Amino acid sequence: GLQDISVCQGAPTFMSYPHFYLAEAQQANFDGLAPDVEAHRTFMNVEPNTGMTLRLHSRVQLNIPVYNSRDMQANVTVLNDIMTVPAFPILWIDEGADIDSDPEMVKKLKKQLVTPLNILNIGKWTAIGVGMAIFALGGAMTFIKTCGK
Repeated sequence: GLQDISVCQGAPTFMSYPHFYLAEAQQANFDGLAPDVEAHRTFMNVEPNTGMTLRLHSRVQLNIPVYNSRDMQANVTVLNDIMTVPAFPILWIDEGADIDSDPEMVKKLKKQLVTPLNILNIGKWTAIGVGMAIFALGGAMTFIKTCGK
């Protein structure tokens, strides 16, 4: 829906998602709006092992009320023919960052995350193999010692 941020701004101002995504009551006041989940939601993708943000998009629309002259104390004839709208979109902003747009960050992430994980995976299987070999060797030595008596 809408969030009233008038106290913060010092003027009647409302914040919403672009195209009034998740504010269906406001969509009825306008033609041509096409709220789209992928294009208008705010999201953040975080790499679970390091907590590093991979993608972030914060999408915000700023709105102000627009009044018909009948709804105002002052008579402004220019506003006679317009409809009063509680939240009229002024602008929307997409602040975002994608790690794949910066090759240096991708290289750094691979160096700090992928390489150590690959080494740990190789080390794990090597330790399992060595453990199985020691177990087999111990079993063989026990078998030889008991059969040799």
